[in-house]
Amino acid sequence: MLYLSGRCPIFIGHKIDGPLRRRIEALSGPDRRYVSADDSTFLRVCRLGEDEYVGKVIHESISTDRVDDVRRNVLSILQRLFPDVRFPTHLEIHCCEPTAEGETR
Repeated sequence: MLYLSGRCPIFIGHKIDGPLRRRIEALSGPDRRYVSADDSTFLRVCRLGEDEYVGKVIHESISTDRVDDVRRNVLSILQRLFPDVRFPTHLEIHCCEPTAEGETR
């Protein structure tokens, strides 16, 4: 039997390529608060192996209709920050690993 855990957050986001990484790093002023490698109210940059992703970390239990809300929210913020970039309509979902300090990575 497989047991579920309510302690592992999920991540809903988009893989970052080189041009998008440079644009994220170049954010300044008020727009900078929308994307962070640290815990963020808006979007967070996370790593999976050698790849980086930008998206939302969800710490609480989530229903399938809420997943679509989060997807739209992530894409809305990315489009606001980078209106000339085309983003996919489908995002990836990954499980976050807790670190020794209890924070997700």
